[in-house]
Amino acid sequence: MHPIPDVSLCGRAAPAVCHGRRITVDGLRAEHSLRPPLKCSGRRPAAYTVEDGRFLALAVRAP
Repeated sequence: MHPIPDVSLCGRAAPAVCHGRRITVDGLRAEHSLRPPLKCSGRRPAAYTVEDGRFLALAVRAP
């Protein structure tokens, strides 16, 4: 668990700031960026949510 320096940050912003990064459209946690590595590992995205205070990327094994 990493402390979040600015509690007004939420979703993908909080982990980015903790690691000294900014959110970009081509960031590692952007939905379209997650698909290729998931596919290579035999998984597919099942859910992707970015809301205030929550970031969720869920993958399941591909059939």
